[in-house]
Amino acid sequence: MSASTLQSDHVVQAVFSVCASPDVSMAAMAACEKVVGSAFAGEFHDYFSADRRPQFSQTLKSAAGCVALVDCDRDPELALDTMERLRAAPLQNLSIVAFASQVEATYLLGAMRAGCNEFLTKPASTEALHDALMRFQSAHLADSVSKSFGRVICFFGAKGGVGTTTLAVHLANNLVRRHRKRTLLIDHRHELGHVALYLGLKDGQYHFDELVRNADRLDADLLNGFVVRHSSGIEVLSSPDGCAPEHQSNPEEIQVVLNFLRTQYDYVILDSFMGYKELVPPLLHASDEVILVSTPDVAALRDLARRVEHISLIDNNTSKVRIVINRSTSDDAVSAEQIEAAVRFPVWIAIPNNYADLLRAINAGEPIAAQHRSAFAQQISKWADRLISATTAQVEPRAAAKNRFSFWPMKRETIA
Repeated sequence: MSASTLQSDHVVQAVFSVCASPDVSMAAMAACEKVVGSAFAGEFHDYFSADRRPQFSQTLKSAAGCVALVDCDRDPELALDTMERLRAAPLQNLSIVAFASQVEATYLLGAMRAGCNEFLTKPASTEALHDALMRFQSAHLADSVSKSFGRVICFFGAKGGVGTTTLAVHLANNLVRRHRKRTLLIDHRHELGHVALYLGLKDGQYHFDELVRNADRLDADLLNGFVVRHSSGIEVLSSPDGCAPEHQSNPEEIQVVLNFLRTQYDYVILDSFMGYKELVPPLLHASDEVILVSTPDVAALRDLARRVEHISLIDNNTSKVRIVINRSTSDDAVSAEQIEAAVRFPVWIAIPNNYADLLRAINAGEPIAAQHRSAFAQQISKWADRLISATTAQVEPRAAAKNRFSFWPMKRETIA
């Protein structure tokens, strides 16, 4: 089957076939075209066995739900074995539809025991398969909406030295300490990042780039072995404590990993870098909020204006962008109004300068306490409160709209 890019950005349900005859394949493609959110992802040409194990594509692993169409005519016993093996596959919300020209009661019972959800007779009917896909998709949506689905927040500095890491660490600390939110803090630097230093942690054995390289086998157990835990409860993926080559991640790997992390955490905070030109677009698309940090000086503000302009060209959804002015004082030469006029974008929040306390906190490897009475700590708390309120307000509308599961466009391809 020739590869072609599917046009839907909201693939809720990925459909694939096993040993399908032409009528099953045609019905599958026709039914998927009629069900919004469904996509035909490809075909396996052999049954599964101990000697012939399937290699599932990233598109199948990242889908909110999968439907396997198993044609039983070629070898009924191997078809049953395939259904059993599919039940152990790393696919979310899997449903199995079996097809056969003739169905005996004993075989039908065996298929049900093997995990078959529906049994349809051949020649395959587009209408019958369409109805089945609609039922499965409704179940997938209901199951997924009921689960926790976290938010991804990506931090970028307008330039180096504006305090991006400091703010990312303290926001994560506040979300964990005051709001009891499960939070993952990612030091997205391919070498010599400072998140672990600011938290007084020994650098972890594994890093975000390595997690991305293992996107094809990512699960909760693997993630658990990668993260380092701070005493506050923050979970951390640190940066390598040494010079290292940059890993060339592709957009689909980034999307798969971040979509998985959403299912494991309330908040995923990335301390990243605009210099990673190939990675900035997928990070922008995958993020729920993009934090641009600047200080109120001419050099940083000049770069900030360019960054806002650049982001608007990459991602039309600039409503997710938040301008944060760090180290603000009452004596700043440039006011918030002047900053907004210069960058043509509103300032989300200004964080007061607290250099002495922050320097002591960094040297001690312990963030300023969330309950600290300083103006800095109070503004971080206000920021966290606004984030929590915005998240709560969006949960029901996002679920009702049925479009919260946004994946990269899948390819129709031969997968075996």
